[in-house]
Amino acid sequence: MTELGSRLKEARKAKGFSIDDLQEITKIQKRYLTGIEEGNYETMPGSFYVRAFIKQYAEAVGLNGDELLEMYKTEIPTTSNEDVSKSIPQTPTRRSIGGRSSNKFMEVFPMIVVALFVIAIIVILWTLFQKSPKNEIDKTEVDTSLTLEKKPPTEENSSVKPVEEETPKEDNPSEEVVDTTEETKPEQQVTFVETQGPTSTYDLTGADKYDLKVVVANNTWLNIRDQDNKILVDKAVNAGETFEFDASALSRIRVRVGHTPGNMVYINEQLIEFPTTKTTQNLVIQFNK
Repeated sequence: MTELGSRLKEARKAKGFSIDDLQEITKIQKRYLTGIEEGNYETMPGSFYVRAFIKQYAEAVGLNGDELLEMYKTEIPTTSNEDVSKSIPQTPTRRSIGGRSSNKFMEVFPMIVVALFVIAIIVILWTLFQKSPKNEIDKTEVDTSLTLEKKPPTEENSSVKPVEEETPKEDNPSEEVVDTTEETKPEQQVTFVETQGPTSTYDLTGADKYDLKVVVANNTWLNIRDQDNKILVDKAVNAGETFEFDASALSRIRVRVGHTPGNMVYINEQLIEFPTTKTTQNLVIQFNK
């Protein structure tokens, strides 16, 4: 056991925490916590996670994680640039994205101009054709031919007066009043209820769906439970990732973020604030359907 492991273990016992308690608080697997206390870092996923787990362990038992990392840096594996680059996915820069989109637009722009020009010519020709005198002559000829085909009535037919058809009188139907007012759906509203310890509660009304999204800027452990306290998600999320979850079938969810600084939680694209400055916090969202 290393000196760092002994100090962390003593602080844990002074807090009255067992390894299982600490696992529940930090959401770090028990075998990693035991490895930290025993100085066995070979079981860790990498040196980056060694430092992150030690810091989270220290803060959970009331110690300063940054000071411990600096004090015992000779005992802890150093983080290489290669490890950091592996843990953070690379994304294209805005300049490169903008450059590709602008190049595509410049390639398509001439075709758009030609298409608009052709459409304009077709509209002009169609308008001129409708106003041409030939159409007027054709209409006159049709009217004349229809007039000549009508035969004058004979004497027999003239003596018989046509029976006028009685058109049934239509009752004036009552005017139906149509309600053209469209039903307006209430807008989504998130209301803060209370904060107790690390847990803050919100009410969500006026929504017909419940899409949860977590935008991760710093590595964290994410735990999601339903209204029956059943674990739905329990995993580590790396910086740069976006985690999404459809909670439409639930009436309540609890989102536990192991490391809140820099990380953001959204419900239906609306940001849910962390009311306190604690490192580990719970957000309980109640759906009023």
